[in-house]
Amino acid sequence: MIKANRDILLLIALFSLIRLAVSPSFGLGVDEAHYFLYAKYLDLSYVDHPPLVGWFHAPIYYLFGTSEFLVRLPAIILFALTTYLLYQFTAALSGSRQIALLAALAVNSSFLFNALSFMLLPDSFLYPLMLLLIFTIKKMEESPQLKYFVCLGVLLGLSGLAKYTAILFIPPLAAYFIIKRRYDLLVSKQMLLAAIIALMLVSPVLYWNLQNDFVSFRYQTGHVMGSASIGVKAFFTSLAAQFGSYSPFLFLIAFYGFFKSFRDKNDWIRLALLFGGAILIFFLYTSLRETALPHWNSPFYLLFIPIGVYYLSGPMRSEEPRPQVAVTNTFRKKKIFLNFSICFSLIVTLLLYAELGGKFFRFPDYQSPFRDIYGYDAMAAEANSILNRNHSAKQALAVTNWTVGSRMTYYALPYKMEVFVIDKRQDQFDFWQKQSPAGYDLLFVNTRFDREDIEKTYRCDVVQPVKNMDILLNGGKVNSVDFVWCRNFRGDRS
Repeated sequence: MIKANRDILLLIALFSLIRLAVSPSFGLGVDEAHYFLYAKYLDLSYVDHPPLVGWFHAPIYYLFGTSEFLVRLPAIILFALTTYLLYQFTAALSGSRQIALLAALAVNSSFLFNALSFMLLPDSFLYPLMLLLIFTIKKMEESPQLKYFVCLGVLLGLSGLAKYTAILFIPPLAAYFIIKRRYDLLVSKQMLLAAIIALMLVSPVLYWNLQNDFVSFRYQTGHVMGSASIGVKAFFTSLAAQFGSYSPFLFLIAFYGFFKSFRDKNDWIRLALLFGGAILIFFLYTSLRETALPHWNSPFYLLFIPIGVYYLSGPMRSEEPRPQVAVTNTFRKKKIFLNFSICFSLIVTLLLYAELGGKFFRFPDYQSPFRDIYGYDAMAAEANSILNRNHSAKQALAVTNWTVGSRMTYYALPYKMEVFVIDKRQDQFDFWQKQSPAGYDLLFVNTRFDREDIEKTYRCDVVQPVKNMDILLNGGKVNSVDFVWCRNFRGDRS
């Protein structure tokens, strides 16, 4: 037991050290920057998501300031915790610490989970909370003590403070107790107490939405459900994105585990099937209307990559007797596939880490995979220099796209520059921008990939190009930026 726990702790330490070493070497992505800004604009909730990610960032921001390392540190710690809980979950369902260790390695070999291990997203909290919920349900079933119901309420409440899709945790919870015929647990005073605790914890989100015309619920409904029409293109595009994002072989392992689990009577697997299946079905359905982002389904893959590893690690389970030679050959083939899948994913992941940290290759101009996470600090520094030379009474930065706005606002924090996002999309920036940009001299930051014709789009007394700057990496152009003055901004021309 001691050696098994030591092995998982060593695995967690190894991956965490790699992530900590690489984390300061590249700029923030759009979601990372956006959610960190929640800490600057602390509130009871936000348009995009509930507030837990911002509340978690806030102590770091107000005590230590900003840096890529500090922004990513909480995510790395949370994913280390997730890996340990996942190891315990797989050990419980398989009865094997070796299989559990292999499952933890498989998840940490996934391309997307490695990316998510850096980024403090609402999902970062859902992973450990979901696993703790599963453990708590099992504890409640074995010993229905009051403390477990209190724990259940706290976990559900924290999940609701993390992400709205946590609502999908409630049907699996109820379904499990119905399947197990534990109505004494499902319909009880203790369960009512758990519900009250959960509602109390999510009350800031409910109150904020009540005060703001339920804008967050309307935003998420439109964002996730998308178009009213149903089409297969978005569905297959979503699946293809997941196929590549998690690693093609780990994608197959996850779905192998999912379909094999339907006939399994193991309660741990049954719980995983209910929780993971609810998330999978919901987002498969929504992807018929709008392309689903790969990480939306990540709780499903977090549960079923390990379960797929479990099924591939042991002898074939079948109700029909089969010759021993056939069973042995099938088992050998499964093991070969499993080991190859994890090794392939791990090697590619380590190569990606090396390139992310070292940036060894020169990519063709404007085709660098780093274009979304490189150069925004330089843009902010140059913008600050231009503003300092201008000395207008009312001046600020401006961008025409919220994704650029998140990065520019974050990297402008050390310079205390005001940043306006000028677009027609209703989003979080409309709540953060307390003043109108009208009457300001706006320095527009126009990138190659989010470019707007300032003179044709906006009303200004004078439109004055200031500077063009190339963002270079290893001699290749990653991005190009135009800095353009709009003197006395008076709105758009539409």
